[in-house]
Parts: sequence; C-alpha cells; structure tokens
Amino acid sequence: MFKYSLTQWIFGNESLEENLIRLKKYEYDGVELAGEPELIDIPKARELMDKYGMECSSICGIYNEERDLSSQNIEIRNNAIDYVKKCIDMAQALDASIVIVVPTYVGKINSENEGEWDYAIASVREVGEYAKQQNIILAIEAINRYETYLVTNLHTAKKFVEEVKLENVKMMADFFHMNIEEQDMIKALTSISDHLVHVHIADNTREAAGLGQTDFQPIMSFLKNMNYSGYVSMEFLPSVPNPYLVSEQRTESSVYDHYTKQSIDHIKSIVNSL
Repeated sequence: MFKYSLTQWIFGNESLEENLIRLKKYEYDGVELAGEPELIDIPKARELMDKYGMECSSICGIYNEERDLSSQNIEIRNNAIDYVKKCIDMAQALDASIVIVVPTYVGKINSENEGEWDYAIASVREVGEYAKQQNIILAIEAINRYETYLVTNLHTAKKFVEEVKLENVKMMADFFHMNIEEQDMIKALTSISDHLVHVHIADNTREAAGLGQTDFQPIMSFLKNMNYSGYVSMEFLPSVPNPYLVSEQRTESSVYDHYTKQSIDHIKSIVNSL
C-alpha cells in the first residue's frame, strides 16, 4: 500500500552500503539520501542502490547558516540557491522525484531582517523553476519553533507554497514537528492535502515510531483514505541540540538496527489493521 524509506543521514558517518544493507534487511523500499551532492559519489550510490534493490525516494536538504534561502546577504542567498540546484541535479541523476526544502536555515530562531520572507519566496521560486525543468518536486518542510522561525507549521507552509505559485513546489508533513506545532494533526493534514507529497515519521520523542506517545493510527488512516502515493520516510534521531550533528557521529549499529526495525514494524502493523 505504502512505500517506505528512511533518511540516510541519521546513520551518522556509516557508509551508504552499510545503510542499504540494513534497509534491505528490514524490507524498506527506498532511501532518502542526505543533500550533500559534493560528498556523495553519485555513480557509486546508484550502483549500490541497484545492487540492493533500493530506490532513491528523495533528497533531504541540509540547511545550515551558509545555505540560508532567506538571508539578507546576497552571497549567502546565492550560495543557498546554488546548493539547492545541486541537490536537484543529484535527485535527477538518481531518479528521485523530491528535494526537501527548508526556507531558512535550521538553528535560526529569530528574524534578522523583515525582508526574509520575501527573500525566501524569491529564492524558492528560482530553484523551483530550475527543478521544474528536470521534473523534480520541491517539498517545503515546516520545522518547529525551537529549531527555526520562518515556517514552523503547516498553515504557514501552505501560505508559503501558494505565494511561490509553482505547480512543482509542494509540501511535506513531519510528524515530530507537527506534534509540537499543530493542535489537531488530522485537521492540519486535511487543510494541506492537495499539496502533500512526502512525509517524515518519528515519535514525539523523536525516537522510532511506537516508542513515544504519538497515535499513528489516525495519521496512517488519513493517508490511506486520501490515496497518498508518496513515500513514508522514517526520520528518528538521538537527543542532540542540533539535529545535523548526528551526521558527524556514529552510534552502535545495534541501536540503528533496533530503531530501523521498530519504525517500519510499528507503522506496517497499523497499516495492516486498517
């Protein structure tokens, strides 16, 4: 019914082949690759995905201070635009259909300039036009207020997408962030269903699904009833002040195994009961 992937960058500095072996073992359909086009050997990645029968579901953009699409500094903004274009090229080369976009950098929790919304709109419009030429969809991700400030909930993300006004600029839903920002998850999802192309799953603790308090039954039922056809991508994380620090770490493989299995088993058990 659904296709399942997992965000590869949460495995820290493990090799891609180690990642894919684990995903294959636990019957995932694809992998969401980290948006680091200059660090990933794309021909080798494609070879490995073919070897293990995995699709590239999406590219997860990594938005740090030097990749701020909303920056008032034109050099930073242009660097961010160039970065997203490289992620789009990477997606196209790996037959992925989606690149995840955060309109400002993760860690920017206060406005630095009143023009940042307009800068972000213009930046995403430019990369959206570029993506359109390659049949790539950009999925705008809302990040909770403790990690960023510009687009923190689905209502604001929808407003952002509708202001960009490009048919290939859509939205994604991350249920960890939604647990913080949305009063009613189903109501929020209903309001953006026409734009929804991708989802991230983690429990309210940001651990694997089923290890916290989130009730995923109504969520998965909603996705089923709306005939959602995108990937369901797992994105659990350990407790760190900056989520991107995870990409520099390495955890015991048994922990990765446990969380990878727990996530898909929990969600599949719910889906099978619907």
